[in-house]
Amino acid sequence: MQKMTHRLTRDLRRLSFENHDSCVSCDHLFQEGDTSHLGYGQNDEPLYVCDSCSGSLNETATRHYFSPRPYEKPDQETKLWRYMDFTKYVSLLSSKAIYFTRTDCFEDLFEGAKGFRKNKERWDTHYLEFFKSAIMTPPEGQECELSEEEIEKDAQRLLKELEIGGEAHKKTTFVNCWHESEHESEAMWRLYSSFLANAVAIRTSYKGLYESLGHDRPIDIGRVKYIDLNKNYAGLNDAFWCKRKSFEHEREVRALLTDIKCKEEGKLIPCDLDILIEDIFVSPHAPEWFIHLVNDINEKYSMKIKVNRSELIEEPFF
Repeated sequence: MQKMTHRLTRDLRRLSFENHDSCVSCDHLFQEGDTSHLGYGQNDEPLYVCDSCSGSLNETATRHYFSPRPYEKPDQETKLWRYMDFTKYVSLLSSKAIYFTRTDCFEDLFEGAKGFRKNKERWDTHYLEFFKSAIMTPPEGQECELSEEEIEKDAQRLLKELEIGGEAHKKTTFVNCWHESEHESEAMWRLYSSFLANAVAIRTSYKGLYESLGHDRPIDIGRVKYIDLNKNYAGLNDAFWCKRKSFEHEREVRALLTDIKCKEEGKLIPCDLDILIEDIFVSPHAPEWFIHLVNDINEKYSMKIKVNRSELIEEPFF
């Protein structure tokens, strides 16, 4: 087996991220526990391959036990909407950047939560037993020489670190939220713009959002799962991809990144607005002058997209 060099180029990182679920050589779909190999073939070609194809690597950068993404990735052309007031829209154009909010700053106190506090005892019991079992069954060739008291103490320590880590992750995880829909949503106008006359919605696609952010930073984009916390827990790795069932109407797709150095309540991530913004809509309550204003602002910032009136103002006939 080749020694790993840990030489991870930008192209190799991008290849493994975009093809996370399958081997690029034979299209083998990885299963949890499979080994994925990252490295380089002929002419330093980046490769992300399975065990059967690993012989094609002239250099192995690294290998991992495969684990599925903690979220579902939308199709490339999936339509995404973001509703906002006019000031946020101007900020988007002037900064040429998307704002990611730190998750402990959201109104929803359950961001990153594993479950309800009333059910925590069951969670603790499960992971306490898991940690005890792991301590008592070390890797092959080693023996556990700890007493029962020492095992219990170590397991309790790991359980406490797990809880502390969960709280800490809220301060290092940043999210930007979108609504998935083929059509304009009256409910989203109400929810995210308070149905203000000076509100704007932009429409993009999964592909547009992903490509507008470039490929130089690890940003995950996926669908939020809505779960019943009375019956289930969010997993250790997918807590920021789960929300309560009562938020299911949001149909949220979120972009998520981790930054352990940023201490601000949010951060701006540069994006290519020409790629991001496919269509612009104004509030159903927008007066004519506001439409002209948005068009003027677009022209000022060299946005060539014309503003669309909301489809919700169309008149019926009987």
